[in-house]
Amino acid sequence: MKHYTREEVLYLLNRKNKGNQVDFTNSYFSDLEFDNQDFTMLDFSWSTFHNVVFTNCKFDLSVFDHCVFENVCFDSSSLVGTSLVASDLRTSKLSHVNIDCADFTNAILIGTILEDINYTYRTVNFNNVCPIGIYFYAYKKCFNNRLVKLLIPKDARVSSATSRACRCDKAKVIAITNLDGSGSYSEASSYVDDSFIYKLGEMIYADDYDDDVWRESTHGIHFWVTKEEALSYM
Repeated sequence: MKHYTREEVLYLLNRKNKGNQVDFTNSYFSDLEFDNQDFTMLDFSWSTFHNVVFTNCKFDLSVFDHCVFENVCFDSSSLVGTSLVASDLRTSKLSHVNIDCADFTNAILIGTILEDINYTYRTVNFNNVCPIGIYFYAYKKCFNNRLVKLLIPKDARVSSATSRACRCDKAKVIAITNLDGSGSYSEASSYVDDSFIYKLGEMIYADDYDDDVWRESTHGIHFWVTKEEALSYM
């Protein structure tokens, strides 16, 4: 892993601006500060950032896939179209950042400061993917290749983090079938907790519910919005 100083980074940015190819993949950046710098269209995949401050910098169309950010600040920067797939941003700050069209698929945002962040419907896996305030159907795969169809009440607490997986605090079991839709069963057991039983026609309630929307693997009834997503799970 290449360790970069501030001077080395600025030198490479100058080379990029002159049309040279620059590659920052699998790199390490520590205790650095940058203001008003252009980092657009650069690949930082698999890199680690520790105590780095980026103020009013441009990262449009850059790639941060599988990066680890430890106490990193992006205040007032632009991440339009930036890819942050599977990145760890738990101790970072993205205040007043433009993330239009950015991709947060499977990124970790637990505890990330997101004050006045500018996102749109084009920001990938940042908005809640499940409906809120209305009744809707949901699906999940259970033991013995059972497919459970759920009715999520309009007053249920629902959330999704940075993937298509969702959680709620309560639901009604509408149908339990084989994966191809055939058959009918009276109950099915959860993959995660086989003592949690889905019974046909009954309401089910989470033993607890974590209101932190950025926590995916936590308390709640897990489900998928579409049948296809449920069938592709595991």
